[in-house]
Amino acid sequence: MSHSRLVLHIAPTPFFADRGCHIRIEGIANCLTSLQYDNLVCTYHHGRDIKGINTSRISQIKNYTQTEAGPSKFKLWADWKLLWLVVRECLRTKPDVIHAHLHEGLMIGLIAKGILFWRRTPLVADMQGSLYGELETHGTFEKYSFLKGPVKLIERILMMCAKTVICSSEHALSKLQSEFNLSKQKLSLVQDGANLIAPLPDKAIAELKTKWSIPSTKTVVVYSGALLDGKGLNELKALILQNQESTDLYFLIIGYPTENLDGFLAEHKVNHLCTLTGQIPFESLPDLLGIADIAVDPKFNEAGEGSGKMLNYLANGLPVLAFDTQNNRRFLPDGAKLASSVEAMNELLNDWIKNPQQLSKISTDNLAHFIRNHSWKQTELQLNGVYQRLYADHSTPS
Repeated sequence: MSHSRLVLHIAPTPFFADRGCHIRIEGIANCLTSLQYDNLVCTYHHGRDIKGINTSRISQIKNYTQTEAGPSKFKLWADWKLLWLVVRECLRTKPDVIHAHLHEGLMIGLIAKGILFWRRTPLVADMQGSLYGELETHGTFEKYSFLKGPVKLIERILMMCAKTVICSSEHALSKLQSEFNLSKQKLSLVQDGANLIAPLPDKAIAELKTKWSIPSTKTVVVYSGALLDGKGLNELKALILQNQESTDLYFLIIGYPTENLDGFLAEHKVNHLCTLTGQIPFESLPDLLGIADIAVDPKFNEAGEGSGKMLNYLANGLPVLAFDTQNNRRFLPDGAKLASSVEAMNELLNDWIKNPQQLSKISTDNLAHFIRNHSWKQTELQLNGVYQRLYADHSTPS
């Protein structure tokens, strides 16, 4: 069946760079493809092209090669270029829907719509959390309290101007409702998803452990994701230190940037406990997760975003060490054991290691919960509902 409707995505990021928000953008585009939409992703000049996703890029910005999350002096220039790329592509392709990812994407989408005011193309805001909530979590308002009101107002105005707002988690949904007083009709849950992963054969596990110099006799605890303070890096460091005398545990850490953690491991002489892979292609992640016994998500804050790493852990049937947050309670099965501190997390870890049967049951429960609630198929169904309502309200987008 040929596709007949085009969705233009605004991705203000170096898509694709093996990061959580990029995995969501790819997943949303693939879901829309399954729903018989064509996709065009407008993004920065750098990043990998993904097979099956049509991509249009801004012209190159010399010296802007950063792909990890975080601020960059080049971002404003990249977003300016992205705005005009979006305008040109809208004029060229005449999309039926503009799907804006992240707050910057929404701002660019609104300006582009203002420039092309006669087209009246509906704009979908795809929010992976609250900007206000994230800045509050990171302590920005403690230093710059005068920004609190303006940031909240700007974020509310941005979302009010979108035709519909979709959120990647139930926590983000409730946060946006309570903080910005948005109507339930305007907000919809379109959750993050993941693909079910088949277990690796023993031979493949042994080969991967050899390749990455991981001891074959130790329990492997895996972390995958950005190695940043906001993602739980300090808590991960504390957990490693609490096990520096352990002869049973080994940490496999997948992510970047590695400099901070590398220095920490050397300073505390715990390199022998860890393998740092650095940045790896996302396609390699399932195999690396497949050699782990336990996963850890050490993020304590709740800015409202979903957790791609949690979904990938569950898709691999891994028991997950995590803190007791609203988001984690939703991702994990009812009754899942969650920690209130790093010390409690470490107690839980050591309890699991001593009880293989308990570990096996947690693994089975997590996998079953994932299949029922968190596959991309669930995301596709939610997205289909949003787009059907969009077309009902805007049956002839011009």
